[in-house]
Amino acid sequence: MKNSVPCALIRDLVPLYAEDLVSDETRKELEAHIQECKECKAYYERATKEMECEKVEEIKQEAMEINYMKRIHAYQKRNALLGGIVSFLLGVFLPVGLLGLSVFVMQGGPSAYHFARLELMWPLMLARMLVSGIVVCIIYCIINRVIRKRWGSKK
Repeated sequence: MKNSVPCALIRDLVPLYAEDLVSDETRKELEAHIQECKECKAYYERATKEMECEKVEEIKQEAMEINYMKRIHAYQKRNALLGGIVSFLLGVFLPVGLLGLSVFVMQGGPSAYHFARLELMWPLMLARMLVSGIVVCIIYCIINRVIRKRWGSKK
């Protein structure tokens, strides 16, 4: 078995051949040598199996990274939503808490005057509560977005 190309050179070119990165002339020489030389043929088969295993591992790793990033994104969205809801509720109940604090602590409890005033002011109070909740929620969302942009730019 007389080969014009040394086996060491063939073994160096096998990874390029397996990825189809060689010229047509080199490909023909490699194929002819691999057909004749059993050692180089075995080396080629081992190398291609190893490359396939590496590709499978790379695909698995990429899938794991993508799943991890999806979980992080879902976690961030959930936290932003929960934060928005909590901030809205805090904003809604802030006026009620201030009113309740002034009535119960400073004046010794509700009187007929307070109930009559509450009856007249209820629609306005609801509107104030809603506006307050929306404002606090918007402030929370803006702060949350600014923090995420700053952290994202540092990475």
